[in-house]
Amino acid sequence: MIFVSAGVKCLADMRKESIEVEDRFYARCAELLGTTHRYIPWPCPTRGPNRWNNRHAGNGRYPGFGTIHMYGPNNIHVSLRHPRIVNRTFKDVEDVFEFLRSLRPDQD
Repeated sequence: MIFVSAGVKCLADMRKESIEVEDRFYARCAELLGTTHRYIPWPCPTRGPNRWNNRHAGNGRYPGFGTIHMYGPNNIHVSLRHPRIVNRTFKDVEDVFEFLRSLRPDQD
């Protein structure tokens, strides 16, 4: 049993925050690309994907555009084929948003 003192977050709370951050990130990317994205969190709240619980293709897939994967807040991989062929890594979420805005200047 793990005891948590006041002011220290438990793993489940940290995972909830992580899910919310990732969901907002992927939704914003979809908005900037002009498409939709359905975020699916991992089924096990304390562990990441493994051989037995990874039963969906993963988040960050934008059909007709490519993929954007957030491996962490400082490691984001963008691989697009539309509106332009791109394969880049970014170190900040805002840099990704700025780059996606530059691809579609007609969007806000």
